[in-house]
Amino acid sequence: MKSLEKWQIISFISRAVAMSFGIVQSFIILRILTVGEWGVIQLVVSIGSALGIYQHLGLASASNREIAASEKKTDVFKIFVTSVSVRYLVTIPLSVGLFLLSPKIAQTYGFPEILNPLRIFSGIIFLQGVQAILNAVISGTKRFKELFIFQAVIALASVVIYVPLVFKYKIMGFFYANFIHEFLKSVTLLVIAFKPYVKKLKLPTKQEFITIFRELFSLGMSIYIVKILVINWEKAGTNLLGFVKDAEILGIYAFALLYSKKLMHVSDAITDVNLPVFSEKYVKNIEEFKSMFAQNFNRVYAMILFFAMSAIYWAYELITVLIGSDKYNDALPLLPPMVFAFIFFSLINIIKSSLAIPAKLVKEMILGFVIMFISTLGIYVFGRTVLVPTYAMSYAMLVGAMLGFCYLTFLLQKKLKFSFFDKTHILLLIQVLVISNMGHIQDFYIKLPAYLVFIAFYTWSLVISKYTSVDEMKAALVKSIGFIKRKKQ
Repeated sequence: MKSLEKWQIISFISRAVAMSFGIVQSFIILRILTVGEWGVIQLVVSIGSALGIYQHLGLASASNREIAASEKKTDVFKIFVTSVSVRYLVTIPLSVGLFLLSPKIAQTYGFPEILNPLRIFSGIIFLQGVQAILNAVISGTKRFKELFIFQAVIALASVVIYVPLVFKYKIMGFFYANFIHEFLKSVTLLVIAFKPYVKKLKLPTKQEFITIFRELFSLGMSIYIVKILVINWEKAGTNLLGFVKDAEILGIYAFALLYSKKLMHVSDAITDVNLPVFSEKYVKNIEEFKSMFAQNFNRVYAMILFFAMSAIYWAYELITVLIGSDKYNDALPLLPPMVFAFIFFSLINIIKSSLAIPAKLVKEMILGFVIMFISTLGIYVFGRTVLVPTYAMSYAMLVGAMLGFCYLTFLLQKKLKFSFFDKTHILLLIQVLVISNMGHIQDFYIKLPAYLVFIAFYTWSLVISKYTSVDEMKAALVKSIGFIKRKKQ
């Protein structure tokens, strides 16, 4: 448990560093571009991502699981070769297809300026084909240190690449930078992944290829379906609002999505460690697996709620400082539903990687994501008749994610015969909802002391709920102070 927590903390620090660079980059770009230009960029990214996900095939998560469970070092490269070979059978047609269909897509949406960016994105899809598999190699072999350093360094490189190109070429500069960044990322991951295996690179035999292929796809296809549902859920708002043919509306919604999605860095940091660790633990000791997950989930849940609550509470101040103007103020009312949508989606992401995938509960996992996606679409179609499109989409995202989480939680607890989500989690969620809505306080000299009081109550609630203890918090504080002192020496 201590080892798991250590790597989760390091993973979170790595993600925090990467997220910090990402925030700096995003908000510099947002300052440079108009709301409409940002909307056009996000429409291209949304279309390309919704198409690019079809290359996934579930191979990354399945490879991670198989590599984590492999006993021979030579098996790592064989699993990689099998995964990449199969993936590019899909990636190449997708990349070529997007390039050829770009004029038709631009005409359908009524935005001729997305033609060339879509063509560049077809090359980006090609480069991205190998990245997730390389990530799986590094994570599956538990070389978390190299992975986390890479995440921070590539985020810094991203800022250096994007900012000057966007400043000079605006929309096209964004996609020039995107292509260069993805190329650099692919090459670096390749070196990191196989540097320790240079003398152990053996191609799989025909029979080994078939065997590995079957193992990967027994779990991989279910993850593939889930990935398609997830990306299409996440991009549904931008893709559907694109038909409104108003770049300003696209820009406002895309900004709210960007702000809210930053919450995913917390769950992604946890997932990087949880998937290989819990996959191994589930196979070797199911009871210890349950105990470890329940305890770990409580702490992760508390952390996600804290960051979400703070993100909403200080949204106006953060956006005003980072953007330097009020051009995105129309996005503020969209943030509460969007942030809470990503709270539920972050939790779905964690229980998927820590419970559903290790336990191979394929049908339950797929159905949960189907419910999330279909309910979001249905609520948007109904909601746009009574609300403006951006509000309808934001609340549709929230309700869809909440329904998907409730279904998966209920079914996984029933199937695995243990409880990890109860009334204490619901009460904490309600408390965070109330605190978040207090963010409308205008006077900073009232708002800051109020926030500190709210945090004190929240911490007290965590102690009462037994998610943590005073002794644990003191120990964490002592460790943090000791770590800082060591760094200064």
